[in-house]
Amino acid sequence: MAASTVFALDGVRMPYAWGSTELIPALRGEAPSGVPEAEVWFGGHEAHPSDVVFADGRRVALTQANGFEPPSFLVKLLAAGAPLSLQVHPDRATAIAGFAAEDAQGIARDAPERRYRDSSDKPEMLRALTPMRLLCGFRRTASSRRLLAALVPEGLNDLAAILAQGDAGLSRAVDAILRAPLSVTAARLAAVAAGLAAFDGQGTPPAPESSGGDVEQNAELALVADIMRDLLRRYPTDPGVLLVLLLRPLTLQPGEAVYVGPGVLHAYLSGLGVEVMAASDNVLRGGLTEKHVDVAEFLRVLDARVGEDPRVGALRGATPRDWSRLIAPTSAFLLDEAQLDGTLRLERSGTGPSIVLCTRGGVVVSAADKSTVRLGPGRAAYIVTGDTPVQIAGVGEIFHVRAGSVLAGERVDRA
Repeated sequence: MAASTVFALDGVRMPYAWGSTELIPALRGEAPSGVPEAEVWFGGHEAHPSDVVFADGRRVALTQANGFEPPSFLVKLLAAGAPLSLQVHPDRATAIAGFAAEDAQGIARDAPERRYRDSSDKPEMLRALTPMRLLCGFRRTASSRRLLAALVPEGLNDLAAILAQGDAGLSRAVDAILRAPLSVTAARLAAVAAGLAAFDGQGTPPAPESSGGDVEQNAELALVADIMRDLLRRYPTDPGVLLVLLLRPLTLQPGEAVYVGPGVLHAYLSGLGVEVMAASDNVLRGGLTEKHVDVAEFLRVLDARVGEDPRVGALRGATPRDWSRLIAPTSAFLLDEAQLDGTLRLERSGTGPSIVLCTRGGVVVSAADKSTVRLGPGRAAYIVTGDTPVQIAGVGEIFHVRAGSVLAGERVDRA
């Protein structure tokens, strides 16, 4: 067991092509390298573990450090300079079965066609640090039909007919989009391009006498048109562009968050946020990517139902400077945050070790055993399992993540 309680944790940078070249360097006060920086991983995923940094400067991978327990969750900085793929994550039973099956088939765990890279489900929460644009969950089919009429009035009659069946037709609509012959997809995307060009030509400025509902609908039309225009430019032959018409577009402001459960179709499009999830890298992609797409498995995992608004509420502290807890219906992680100006005690209840991440300002994380770590923006600390008192002092924005469940019956305020 580690003799100290608090250690610096050096995250692993992931240079995925969709990453921003500026957002993470700007957060950390660094000069951009020119290379996309998509994510920084803090945790002990077996493929990309963070390094524990000891007081004497030694560095050891968290999965190999003697006496250290890798957390059952991951904390990430996510910086989208371009859209991520349309994707879903499996539930635990599906992940276990899929992982075992692909191991039995002899598919290498780092093979491009591998679908299940570990045996864990991947519930996740995304909390915005900058404005973030994303697609998350299905909208009502009546809403999708209005979008079709406004943006693509000709050329998608077959999809409009499926959507006329109501929300129960969502699964069939997705299937019809992703399994269509190439010629059909090409004709549909040509219709989208023509519809967007006509929409751009006429515009939709709200009249002065427009109601609030009209203004909201006009704003949503403009947002969806902007998203589809960008995706069509990036992926001119990808049927996934058509799925945008079925999905809920969101723009998160800093401080807002969404929870994404198993089977929920989503794509993060732009912006910087903190992402917390079970320690998994299982992703089933349905489009908008150069990576492997397995339509059959994607459709099997997809939850093709209209869900609730994915934005989450919070359990508020007694004062604005106390911890606030973002609500997620999972035991995979607890996410607390604070706008620190002074000193706060770290909540030590929960399961296993925890991670503290700083995203603004400067703080000192210290334990009663005298172990101490200074954190600036984009830096993290690992807190070992135990009950040794830990506090954080300074001025800044901080997040504390550990395994556990939100207590039932507590007051929830919509964030």
